[in-house]
Amino acid sequence: MANLTRQKEAMIRYFQDGCKPEGRLSLGLEVEHFLTHPDGAPAAFAEVQALLESLQQAGDQPILQDGEKMGVRSDAYLLTLEPAAQLEISILPQAGVGALMAVYEGFAARLNRAARPLGLRVWTLGYHPTRRAEALPLIPKKRYEVMDRYLQKRGRHGTQMMRGTASTQVSVDYFSEQDFVRKYRVACLIAPLLALLTDNAPIYEAQPNRSACVRTTIWNDVDPDRCGIPPMLMDADFGFEAYADYVLQKPLVVSRRGHRTEGVGRKSAFEVYPSALQREEIEQILSMFFFDVRLKNYIEIRVADSMPAGYIAGYAEVIKAIFSSPAAQESILRHYAGATVGSIEAAKLGVCCHGYQAQIYGHPVADEIAWLMAQAKSRISTPEARRRLEPLAALAAQKKTIREAIAL
Repeated sequence: MANLTRQKEAMIRYFQDGCKPEGRLSLGLEVEHFLTHPDGAPAAFAEVQALLESLQQAGDQPILQDGEKMGVRSDAYLLTLEPAAQLEISILPQAGVGALMAVYEGFAARLNRAARPLGLRVWTLGYHPTRRAEALPLIPKKRYEVMDRYLQKRGRHGTQMMRGTASTQVSVDYFSEQDFVRKYRVACLIAPLLALLTDNAPIYEAQPNRSACVRTTIWNDVDPDRCGIPPMLMDADFGFEAYADYVLQKPLVVSRRGHRTEGVGRKSAFEVYPSALQREEIEQILSMFFFDVRLKNYIEIRVADSMPAGYIAGYAEVIKAIFSSPAAQESILRHYAGATVGSIEAAKLGVCCHGYQAQIYGHPVADEIAWLMAQAKSRISTPEARRRLEPLAALAAQKKTIREAIAL
């Protein structure tokens, strides 16, 4: 077990190095986009590569994997391709939501301009707007091919997750291990509320959808080893070591050393890698776990659907308001005192089955969302931030989802 101990020590150091200086919270943003032709046919891999080419600006660097262009790296963001050619932008941390949205909205405008001459349409939805998942081909990337085979044996929705879903992910800083534990637990507790607040899948498997939180339903049945809520979340000793211990001993599925990608099935990272884990290997291991809230050298909140920019801005304001305020976080922990991993999973199931009619943690979900929004609003002070929050807050007040409000 000495090897496992050394690996845990390396991963714990990685988490510790991720602690930012105490102070102002910064936010990162990732948004996935579907690309189709006007008739609904999905964009081919070569067409999306051409789009990447047109989006690359002077000074940007191409990202090459498995001999193919898979993305673009700029000073402000990364562009990468997800399993069925979803185009993801990952914006580097910004000090405020205004700065974050300026980067995203500038990119989105360029994306739409670049897509039109190629005969492509850009969609920000939680599920593919025109095709069943099984009809969407994977891009030629070994990681995705290996994952696809493995996940088909683990749950019912691996194919739909990889090919048919798109998300909005917001990341936040942590300042210490104690700060991480508090923020991580808070993010998991409010995950069912955030999923309903950002529900944006009006189409599911090429048919009109009236079910709530389709993307959450899909993720709930992909792979119990690496999805959902970490089982040790509420343990007294939860922290960096507990997280590292878990991910190092669960099936890794895919390993990567330099440019070499290998399928390793149910072997764990502990079994696959040598005793001295390098930073690249640690980041590969962490990337193979898809919890609702994921720890890297920041905390990544993964439960929101892809959505239009106006709603992204409001969602980011909610996240900033809650996670920049220790008082708000403590209020949430007190409000949900006694909640367990089981009750969080039950709350997720409740919003998937009943939407705004659900009961979660023993209360009507509409009341809980109203309470959460009040927590956020009370900590937003600028007119610009209140303006950004308003579209999402108005929907919540009407007990409506984005899915019900947008026109395709």
